[in-house]
Amino acid sequence: MLWLLSVVFGLFVGGLYAGFCTQTYTCTGTCYASQLYYTGCGIWDVFSCTRYRPLSYSCNQTCYRQVCCTGYTGSSCNTSLCYGLTTCPNGGTCQSPDQCACPTGFSAPLCNDTDECSIASHGCQHDCRNTAGSYHCTCRAGYVLSNDLMTCLADCGHPGDINNGTVSVSSTLSGALATYTCNPDYNMTSGDRVRQCQNDFTWSGTKPTCIFSNHCKSSPCKNGATCVNSIGDFLCTCSKWWSGQICETDIQPPVLTGCCDDVYLNATDHTVQYSWIKPTFTDPRGSDLEIVSNYPSPEFTFPWGDYTIQYVATKTSNGLQTECSFQIKVRPTPCEELNVPVNGARLCNGWKTDYGRFCLIMCQQNYTIGPTHSYYTWHVCGASGNWIAASPVPDCEVPVVSEYEGEYYHPEYASYVFSSSCEDDVTRNTLQTLYIEYLKGTDGFSSFCSTFESECMKENVDVKCNT
Repeated sequence: MLWLLSVVFGLFVGGLYAGFCTQTYTCTGTCYASQLYYTGCGIWDVFSCTRYRPLSYSCNQTCYRQVCCTGYTGSSCNTSLCYGLTTCPNGGTCQSPDQCACPTGFSAPLCNDTDECSIASHGCQHDCRNTAGSYHCTCRAGYVLSNDLMTCLADCGHPGDINNGTVSVSSTLSGALATYTCNPDYNMTSGDRVRQCQNDFTWSGTKPTCIFSNHCKSSPCKNGATCVNSIGDFLCTCSKWWSGQICETDIQPPVLTGCCDDVYLNATDHTVQYSWIKPTFTDPRGSDLEIVSNYPSPEFTFPWGDYTIQYVATKTSNGLQTECSFQIKVRPTPCEELNVPVNGARLCNGWKTDYGRFCLIMCQQNYTIGPTHSYYTWHVCGASGNWIAASPVPDCEVPVVSEYEGEYYHPEYASYVFSSSCEDDVTRNTLQTLYIEYLKGTDGFSSFCSTFESECMKENVDVKCNT
């Protein structure tokens, strides 16, 4: 029954599918026919009757037979035929009648070689070479085929080693990176840490330089200094009183303690004796010191004047010096302020007043001092701290009507009076001029002018009025 269905199905599909198909052909067989003949019939065969008798003969007939459908072969008629063969060229597989399944690189229907290089999608950057069933890319001279087998990369070669460092290279082809690293205790100072291979066969940037940067590792700085590394060098930050590139130079001067302050002495005589405590010089490093002074003994008898006491300590190891100096100023004991005469003026030196005061009095016109006093009298403040003559000065309390009357009491009257207010510039200038003349002309006092000649001038005469 199944065979019959196959035959019927094959008749309809015309051999398009695998399996058995019914095929017709002409064959020789036995054919049968009825042959007419006549025979007697009835009583005594009086009549002629028509009769038929079977007849067989050899004849051509249409026969049917089961064969493989078109495009198939094999005992089960399920093996496809491709162009008369069960296999396809170049490793292809016959999957259906005249339909080859071709491997990559070959094209149907007969699995002929495909020229991949003739199509734009082959992907080769430079050159394409066709092969049986495939193709491969090639590169122009100087280039290397990359891992994708299509791109051509320039080969830059090794980027070069560096001193005191290493280089790590992923490859020498375009886009590859070369990474430089300095050895321990070295710093990169120039060039590029990372370089890249370029399409022009060169590495980008320049090779770096590694410079030693840990000089402090060997502790070059001395005497407690702090070492700071720098590129190719180091810097010592010296502790106090040390200097030099590695703080090797002692710049500690002698240390001074107990240096006296300036001293001001009032003498009641022409001299005064004074003693002081010598300063102390030491050296923290224990070096020898040479100490000199302009006063070998810490005691001296000083006349009036200004004196500088000096001690100098020299450190023998480096020649540095430390000085202690202070002043001793000796002055006569000052007197109380001298009064200004009523109706008169007091004229005194306005310079070097700490060495002494030399004063005269003058009266306003129409007044004079009493007859027991003299205009010639100098009122001097000496070393004792007391005025000579004794203070206070006499007032100009005696009225006089005329110059003659004034001269009756004091013959020098005319030279020691002033007519207008002593606050007047002309009168003041006259009084100051007279004072300088009288001081320079008085024995025993003129030396005060010669000693301080640059200051003994009328502009420095102190004029006080009480009129």
